[in-house]
Amino acid sequence: MRIESQKRAAHALAKVNEWRNKEEGDQKEILAYVNSFGPMILMSGFGQTCAFYLSKGGNHASVLDALADWLGPEHASVFPSDQIMEQIVDCSARTYQLAQAEALAYLDWLKKFARAYLKGEEENNGASAAS
Repeated sequence: MRIESQKRAAHALAKVNEWRNKEEGDQKEILAYVNSFGPMILMSGFGQTCAFYLSKGGNHASVLDALADWLGPEHASVFPSDQIMEQIVDCSARTYQLAQAEALAYLDWLKKFARAYLKGEEENNGASAAS
């Protein structure tokens, strides 16, 4: 049986592997959006950040979709569906806090794999990858 951290890592790696098939420009965008998602949650709030990523569409939405899939019923089961915005506005304060904590833990894995495998900044394998 795998521990929760391994499940997060496996899901994040699968998503990054899907993105590896995209054009280099898309990979660069996705890498930037993955890198900024966690800090943006901490600065602006979980719901607000998810709404922003949804409103931007495109590769922002791809990153949000990865998170929504993880938080949904087939994986972390924080939310009963992968309709993340509906779940955020309808959930209890406790579930909201749990979802935010789970999102940050998942995004940490997503960021590590995106930095390792996606084409982007020249320093992918340098000092910035340590954070």
